[in-house]
Amino acid sequence: MKPFETYPLGGNSKLGGCKDTNCRHGYGLKLQRLTGQTVCAYCGQNLVDTYEHWLLMSVDHVIPVKEGKNLGITKEWVDDFANWVLCCSACNGFGNRWKLPEGTTRPVDFAAFAKLRDAVFEQRKKVILECHLKEQDYYKSKPWMTK
Repeated sequence: MKPFETYPLGGNSKLGGCKDTNCRHGYGLKLQRLTGQTVCAYCGQNLVDTYEHWLLMSVDHVIPVKEGKNLGITKEWVDDFANWVLCCSACNGFGNRWKLPEGTTRPVDFAAFAKLRDAVFEQRKKVILECHLKEQDYYKSKPWMTK
């Protein structure tokens, strides 16, 4: 299931933004309440089942702010809740520095923006899950045990 399916109107319309400065007490909590999401959109980690998981809660701009700016997408769309997903800090870190594919064209309306966001989400999810596999292999090597 794509995370946007639980958003009001399927995430295909603007939902507003949030100027709060704290994820767990502000914008992340508002995103949870708005969408009903409680798990990482990328890896499925439950973010509310334990205090330790709650501390891992983060949000991700699916179309990153810098990439949106470079493409000339209005900040209002990029900073809208419809472009955010709830995620764990690991997935957020694995997805940093995402670049839009060469030749991506600026969406002319919000419907085209949502379509681009959905495609970017699928691309990013695949890359992020590959990063998880690499990190799991590294962890299994017990790097703290070697010199």
